Amino acid sequence: MSALLRVAMLTPLPPARTGSAEYASELSAELQKLVHLRVIENPRGASLKGFDAVVYQVGNNPYHAAIYQRALERPGITVLHEPNLHDLIRGSLLNGAGERAYVREVMYEIFGQDLNDPERGTLFDVPQPRTFTMLRRLLDNSRQCIVHSVYAERIVRQKGFTGPIAVIPHGSSVLRLDAAATRAALKIPPAAPLIGLFGYHRPDKRESECFRAFRSVISTHPDVHLLIAGQPHPEVPVEQWIERSGLERQVRVLGYQTLEEYDRCLAACDIVLNLRRPTFGETSGTMMRAFGLGKTVVVSDTGASSELPDNICVHIPPDEFEVMTLAGMLEWLLEAPERIEEIGRRAQEWVREHCSWPRVAEMYAAFLRESADSSAFGPTGAAALAVTRPLGLEAAEASIRRWTTPSSPGEDYFRTHRHRLARTLQLVPAGRKDERVLELGCYMQITPALRHLLGYGQVRGAYLGQQRGDAVQQLVVSRDGEEFECLVDLFNAETDRFPYPDRYFSTVLCCELLEHLERDPMHMMTEVHRVLRNEGVLVLTTPNIASLRAISQCLKGAHPASFRRYTRAKPGGEPEPGHSREYTPDEIRLLLSDAGFAPLSIETAPYGETALPCPEWVEPVLQKLKLPTALRDDCILAVARKESLPRKRFPVWLYGD
Repeated sequence: MSALLRVAMLTPLPPARTGSAEYASELSAELQKLVHLRVIENPRGASLKGFDAVVYQVGNNPYHAAIYQRALERPGITVLHEPNLHDLIRGSLLNGAGERAYVREVMYEIFGQDLNDPERGTLFDVPQPRTFTMLRRLLDNSRQCIVHSVYAERIVRQKGFTGPIAVIPHGSSVLRLDAAATRAALKIPPAAPLIGLFGYHRPDKRESECFRAFRSVISTHPDVHLLIAGQPHPEVPVEQWIERSGLERQVRVLGYQTLEEYDRCLAACDIVLNLRRPTFGETSGTMMRAFGLGKTVVVSDTGASSELPDNICVHIPPDEFEVMTLAGMLEWLLEAPERIEEIGRRAQEWVREHCSWPRVAEMYAAFLRESADSSAFGPTGAAALAVTRPLGLEAAEASIRRWTTPSSPGEDYFRTHRHRLARTLQLVPAGRKDERVLELGCYMQITPALRHLLGYGQVRGAYLGQQRGDAVQQLVVSRDGEEFECLVDLFNAETDRFPYPDRYFSTVLCCELLEHLERDPMHMMTEVHRVLRNEGVLVLTTPNIASLRAISQCLKGAHPASFRRYTRAKPGGEPEPGHSREYTPDEIRLLLSDAGFAPLSIETAPYGETALPCPEWVEPVLQKLKLPTALRDDCILAVARKESLPRKRFPVWLYGD
């Protein structure tokens, strides 16, 4: 396209007290040099006709409520400043349409469908943490998506979004400001080290932990000061902390600052603390501004912050040693001011090279041009913009088939489970070389793809073994001669403690195992919870006892289970375990929630090349009875994130009173 694109961008702007308003203001100043840009602050009633692209800047606060609604009405390009909209949607629904509307939205987020069943649950039956994403409806009504990190891109893909995603870094400006006047106004001596905490003081920003770490370094660095600037939060009693610790001389507290005041305060600091636990997946605007000012920033080694180069910031593990580690790192920095200066210099240079506002605007313009001409999405655009598409079903199937031996039982199993295996592979988040994945119920079919296709550095398998406690090295050879091997541990998943340390794996697959457990499925779930890292992902598949096929079996007077026969031992071996209990999709939701997981998605799908036999009359019968017809395929596929401590060890719905 030779003519400039006509682009509408719906966004809050300053003085709205949200970081996305400041982001849009700085972006639009550069983007308008590259496209015909119209910025729309009030989306209600605004005409969106005649534009080549419509961009929705969406954040997780009330300033974006009207923008969110317009994005549903007129799909376009959604910019997610954090892959989480729970506060926005929960607040707008509970203050408007009411509890039932919120519960229905929770169900849509999990199951991907409007189930139209107001009796499914209440706020107490469906408790969701603030980190519950609430993205699916918006993504289902978006054509393209822009995010600021690979972490956010992974979450968007987990929600089933199949359109193009551009990973465009959060922008920043390289600035040099004289901090002398600000320090003088704050009564901070020119040579005294100053540590800063900025922004809305939410508990997830770890301000209590930062204050405790600051307090511990005063004994060795009595001249150090702390600046806390931003809106107060009722759960973060900053003034009480200061009064109780007697640190009035060393701590300065400021309220909300204008952008100019904010930058001057950042410039006055030597070190900026920008921790998160839990993370909502955001890329902090404060952090990016501090980088542009050449400041040393301490971040949590989680979420999008984990992607930052180690030489431009200081990473702190968000674990039980957080305060101790932070205090030690502050000691290390304060002992050698040249370290602070060097890290800040590299951060500022990184901004200049990778994410200045002119560079970010160029990436926006390129993606907008490709969005207006969808045929342009291809190798060129992908290389220039990191535009991603999800793993296709055919590619997943081809990868699995490559590792099956022709005319073998493995190939028969692949045909029977072909769709389920490929869809499972699509649902597993991509890994990194430093991440570990565990496959429970390992048959070595999708196992090689976890390394070769998805990128996990360490792949481990587990199986219900006859000789518990053993680990065997399994080797498979692909059809074209490539070898793959991994350790497979043998143990009983519902009685044994898993032979792995706490928080060892990033991802766990539990495929076609749950239905075999005879005595204590929650033991397995709590062990999976234990060995997963915080915010780790569980992918679970199991037969659907509420499928159309199962219903037809009941109506015909037959047994509804998909595998209902006892098995006999073969000579020299043990019998293959049969199915002890099969589950409904809603029971899987309950199982995950009770085990301390936040369900990200639950869907159903056929198993293999041909669906299990089911007469055509079943669905019309359900429709006539006004019963749900959704989620009626034979296999349940669920994705969940480790969120909290397990809620119930023996839930009544599963074990009885």
